[in-house]
Formats: sequence, structure tokens, C-alpha cells
Amino acid sequence: MPTFSEDSLLAVRFGNARTGFDLVGIVDAALPVARITAEVLAQDSKDIPLLEEYVLRLVDQGERTPESIAGFLGLDVAMVNQTVAVLFGSDDLRWTAPVPGTAPVPRLRLTEKGRFTATKAAAIVPVRVSQSLVFDQMLWRASPYSRRSTIARDVATEAGMIILPAARSGPVEDGEVTAEEITTLLQENGNTTREVLQVKSIVQTRSRHVLPVKLLVYADAERADIELGVVIDGELSDRHEIELIGFGGAKGLGINVEPEPERPLLEPDLEKARIPLQEVTQKRAEQAAVQLNSPAPLPSEPEDRERQAEEIRAIGVFEHPELLDEALTSARKRILIVSPWITGAIVTTAFVGKLERRLQRGVKVDIAYGYDDSENRTDPNAIRRLNNLAARYHEKLHVVRLKSNHAKILLFDDAWVTTSFNWLSFKGDPDRTYRVEEGTLIRNRYKSDIYYTRYLELIDDNRR
Repeated sequence: MPTFSEDSLLAVRFGNARTGFDLVGIVDAALPVARITAEVLAQDSKDIPLLEEYVLRLVDQGERTPESIAGFLGLDVAMVNQTVAVLFGSDDLRWTAPVPGTAPVPRLRLTEKGRFTATKAAAIVPVRVSQSLVFDQMLWRASPYSRRSTIARDVATEAGMIILPAARSGPVEDGEVTAEEITTLLQENGNTTREVLQVKSIVQTRSRHVLPVKLLVYADAERADIELGVVIDGELSDRHEIELIGFGGAKGLGINVEPEPERPLLEPDLEKARIPLQEVTQKRAEQAAVQLNSPAPLPSEPEDRERQAEEIRAIGVFEHPELLDEALTSARKRILIVSPWITGAIVTTAFVGKLERRLQRGVKVDIAYGYDDSENRTDPNAIRRLNNLAARYHEKLHVVRLKSNHAKILLFDDAWVTTSFNWLSFKGDPDRTYRVEEGTLIRNRYKSDIYYTRYLELIDDNRR
């Protein structure tokens, strides 16, 4: 059974979340956050309620009747009597005989257990501590995000993430995070033993940070009406979606949706054997449901994967990146990628590392790019990284710029994918236009060999 990517699992979970809308894109986005440290006065929770503690401590200090304790605390005697009854039940209090020469009224005394309870409670006092927090700058409030999950804003920009808007600029001021909010955040993160009594000051780190999130792009059938969803820690956040609407929604972020392009057609015999997208989508949803409801499997070595059976079937837009990753992690003899543009958000350090591991294992790799004389959508830094790698593996890696190219091809080993999907620029393109793209996967050695040879000839004929 295949292992599904995060985006594919999100597509299964939230693909039908909007009636009348299709999920056309899942985009890496960055939520602006501030790393702050709150200097607070906090106290660990005590084992007994406050009134029980006060009654025990007052008895220890010489107050021996419920009436005198009630008078000292300014409370109703009935309330104190009820607390005394509880402490009798917990073996913390007992009655003792009156002192000779005093009124014949029973007096309260501490048991050994009660003395220990009172001493332990008195030892727990407020202390000044530093509390690390993450402040959501879109909602402008402290939030229960893991500090370790945040990354530098520059890293997000380099990765081609869409930077979401903040409610306002400027630092987080003292008074904008309350003691009650911090206590609630601690409880949400599993710390139920500490209560924050007072916030003394707020200190914010100077460097800018973001929280990686997923942006779901939905569109109606005419692709005219666009809605956005924000997924944080695997769940949709209605509050962030509402805030985004206030910032102009998809239009404010420069997001557009185009009608889906025509699918590249196959030879008649292949078209006849092709399994349609609806059937493939249903099967993948069933398989993904198993993964969603199962513990995470132990990762296996890519080389240990079983050889895939022959198949000719449709692939949806969210399966394309999985196939690219399959090529980069499991190809044994050849990889061929044809893409009009190349962006740095795809050709990352991780991408280059995976590609180099294929080269070290003797895999032959051909990458062809180029649309026309205008290369403003191709990242020169990405090309430089590929060329540097090609210089070290000149017999195995060939990076070729074409005169003009409209093809989008991925071919590895015995698998061939023909599609309208931009293999090396589907992330990080400043033109934030999304569309449903359908391709075809053919796993067949004979057909793959034919088209591999054909594409290499086309590359040679069209190289710049």
C-alpha cells in the first residue's frame, strides 16, 4: 500500500469540506508569529483548596473554633463549618478538650497528617519565572504553538511560502498577554499544575519568525469564486480564515484559479486501458483512510521498495509531488525531467541531496528546462545549484536549457508520467495561479523505453 504525503492526506480529509467548491490547491504558507518571553509571578497548584489551607494554617497558629476562624477570614460560619467537616473526613483535624479555666467549648487541633498538609501547602509560594510563548501576529494573541515548530521568516521566503498578513506591525506590548491567557495555554499544552498570577513584563526576540501552515485553495465550478482554508497543526482554523477574509482573502494574497488545462492524450491503446481519475481517487481515499487511522509505519529504505506492477491510470494534482519524490528516492537506473521553469522552492537542499544520492548509486539523470527567451520565472540560483552538481557528476547528470518547451514530463525507470503539471516550479512561482491538473502514469518497461529515447532525441534537437 502506498504511503501518502501530508498534502494528499489533507486532500482526502478536506477535499469535500466546501459544498459547491473544489479543492484545487494546497499551498505552503507562513503564519507570522513572535517568540516572546513573559516574566511572570506563578505558583504551582496545591493539593488542597485555598479555604482548607487557611483553616489548617489558622488552627496551627492558635485559632481553635470555627467561629474565630470565620471572624478572622470574614466568612460565614456555616461555610467554615463545612470546610472543617471536610478536613475531619480527610483526617487533618480533630476535636480536643477545652483548656481548664476556659469556656467548655471543644477546640480544634491538627492531626499529624494535618500538620504535614499545612506545612506542605505553606511551602508552595509564588515565584518569579520566565515563560516562553509563541504570539500569533495575525490573531494578535498568545497561542499554544510549539516554539520548536517556528522557523525564521527568511527561511520561509526562500522556500517560496506565502507569507500571511499580520494584524498590525510593531512589538508585543506589556499588557497584551494576561495571566489568565498564559495559564490557559499551559493547560492546553499539558501543564495543569501551574497557575500564573501576574505578568510582570514581555520581552520579544528581534528576529522575525513564522509558523509553517497549509493554505487550502477552493474554487467554484466556474473558477470565479475562491475561498481559502488555513490548516494549523493538521486542523482547519476558522478564526484564521475569518481574519484572512478581512485582509481581502485570495485576492489580497494574489491567488488566482484558472480552468484546468486539457489533459495530454495518449495513444489509442493506452487511452483505452487507462483507469479514469474518479476511480483512482476513490481507491486512494480508501487507502489514505487506513494510513490516517493507523500508527505511523517505520520508514523503509527506498531501495527496498518492491517493484511496482504495470499500470496505466490517471493521477490527480496532489499525487504529482509524490511521484517526483518517488523518482528522487527510489529510481535505480534513470530519471528524466522536462519542465518549462525551475524554482528554488523545488530545487532545495533536500532536493539536491536526494538527487546526489541517486547519482552516487549510478542513476543517469537528465533535466531539461526552458520556455522561451524570457526566463523570469526560472530561478538562476536553482539552475546554478543543478549545474554545480552536474559539474561533479558530468557523466551522470545533464542539465539542458531548451530553445522552447511546453512539455511537462517525468520518467524514471519503468514509469512514465505525462501531464500539464510543472514538475520543477509547482512551488515558489510568484505567479500564484492554481488549477486542477490531471496526468497519466504508465508503468510499463516497453513504453517507457520508447518514450525515454524519444524525449532524449527531442532534447538534443531543441537544446539552446
